[in-house]
Amino acid sequence: MNITLRQLRAFVEVVHSSGFTAAARKLHLTQSATSLLVRELESQLGLALVDRTTRQIALTDAGRELFDSAERILADVEHAVANTQDLVQKRRGRVTVATTPFLAANFLPEVIAQFQSTHPAITVRIADLPTDQLVRLVENGDADMGFGVFPQMDVALERATLLRHSLGVMLPAGWPLAQRRRRLKWADLEGQPMIGLVPAGGFRNLVDPMLQREGDPTALRFEVGHLSTAVGLVEAGLGATVVPAYVGALVRSTRARFRELSDPVIHRQVELVWRAARSLSPSASAFRSCLEARCKQL
Repeated sequence: MNITLRQLRAFVEVVHSSGFTAAARKLHLTQSATSLLVRELESQLGLALVDRTTRQIALTDAGRELFDSAERILADVEHAVANTQDLVQKRRGRVTVATTPFLAANFLPEVIAQFQSTHPAITVRIADLPTDQLVRLVENGDADMGFGVFPQMDVALERATLLRHSLGVMLPAGWPLAQRRRRLKWADLEGQPMIGLVPAGGFRNLVDPMLQREGDPTALRFEVGHLSTAVGLVEAGLGATVVPAYVGALVRSTRARFRELSDPVIHRQVELVWRAARSLSPSASAFRSCLEARCKQL
């Protein structure tokens, strides 16, 4: 059996219009084409659906049985098509972004506000988690995309660099080093109380070799799991912490100062990742564009 939507639509319109001629006009078909579609439907079912006379049509028992179901089928299809068009036109949808707590608190809110000013019907959900959990969330399809710093991963993820910043240091505003020029050398940090991130995040792999040249990399006053915590300790005057330059751009504090580090200059990339085998939805693609535009501004 190979019943088509065209056949069902012709049958329903013939009933609504009480005849083939009027139905053909509404369907933009000839009367013979409309009649043929109904006959094909009857042939597929092996039943007569309408009794034809020269002036009018009348539903058979089988026709009455089919009519309500056919109307529901056509309505469901039209509803599904309308919903799909809403997604394509980005009038409705949902985006889940997995990112680190620091970026979730200090960077994404402005991006989301700008995005929803032009796409108010799209819901944006943030999953703020450590990097290793972000990867799993994206890999499992529970998040549309991940935004953060990701090590080289043996997983099927596409990646695009959105930010590339050199490393610098956040210092308590009252420290003598904070009163000096805009750029410091790694050697300037020797003997300073330092606040480090736990090794699990991968950031220490960049920082420790630099500090090791000038002193003991394990001589940390504090070791914390999140950048926000490290910055908070800096603001309290408890030590300095090495951070990417975007942190210095995002943290607006009178109690801490950011200084770039040189000799050598070390760069770090903030990337967008998504599943290689999964196309981004129209909503997610629109959010990606907004995120990329904001990163270019930063």
